[in-house]
Amino acid sequence: MSRTISFLFGLAVGALALAPTAQARPLALEDVLTARETLSYRGLLRVTRTGPAGTRQQRLRVTRAGHQRVRQELLDASGAVRDVLVSDGAVRWHHTPRLRAVTVSPLEAEGSLPRRLALARRNYGFRVLGQLRHLNRLVLLVQLTPRAAGNLTHRLWVDQATRLPLVVERRDEAGQLVDRSEFLSITFSPRLSPEDTRFRLPPGVRVSNATTVLAQGSSGSLPPAGQRWRPEPPRWLPKGYELLHWQHFLDHRRVPTFVWRYHDGLSLLSCFATDARSQASPPADSRAVRVGAGEGFALAQGPKHLLSWRVGQTAYTLVGHLPEAILDTVAGSVP
Repeated sequence: MSRTISFLFGLAVGALALAPTAQARPLALEDVLTARETLSYRGLLRVTRTGPAGTRQQRLRVTRAGHQRVRQELLDASGAVRDVLVSDGAVRWHHTPRLRAVTVSPLEAEGSLPRRLALARRNYGFRVLGQLRHLNRLVLLVQLTPRAAGNLTHRLWVDQATRLPLVVERRDEAGQLVDRSEFLSITFSPRLSPEDTRFRLPPGVRVSNATTVLAQGSSGSLPPAGQRWRPEPPRWLPKGYELLHWQHFLDHRRVPTFVWRYHDGLSLLSCFATDARSQASPPADSRAVRVGAGEGFALAQGPKHLLSWRVGQTAYTLVGHLPEAILDTVAGSVP
């Protein structure tokens, strides 16, 4: 399949016909990224993911009240709530009713919208392909094409009135579908109260910290000088990626961990470092690899790759939607 990503528009969105966009109000990438972070809505979302085991679908009931105030409820086949994820603007709560368990963690820093927008403009071509209809609304079909090899191509069905993407598809270099998020129904600017994105702790649940932050900063700051453990980050990054945020934290096992989060405007690459004695055993479906002069293991989850290896007494793990060869180069640059 070519990188033009030819696919059937009728899939899951009904019979849609492309039309010229001459009458459409001009759409900019800034409109799309801003709408995704600031609009309030309620909707039912279907997420489709592909991988070695085949295609998997999930449905989520989503309530969003602006930036980082979101409630997501994962539904099972019968429509019952299986998991609840609430971001209240300060922390993230994850409730699993069947396990009677709740984990709480600080919200991850996303980097400023202007910074991510500048990265996206630099690393992706933005093109409006045409008009169509979805959920009885006029939408613009948009393609974001990566300028660097290995990154994903994004196709968006953008609501012309609100600028919110109602459908998002990501495909790899071969044109294979990575995932697809599609609103099956949506209500814009609903009447919301603070309770809609506030988590109330159910009685009788077990609460644990997913992470405890010890120190964090942006690309322009360094870990505190008095910090005893300061693992080295990679010295080489894929084209277009920049460091947005670093964090030193204790994970759910109370193990000290560093993470560096790199971004190209649309996609995230994470590098974790921890004490080698705490490194997890290789999963059964992973394979042994050489990383520099050492050994490690690689795991492919569809187009998402994980690479884990050791440098001295430090264990590193890279996770991202990038080809394994690119992750190998990043890993080999860690001194």
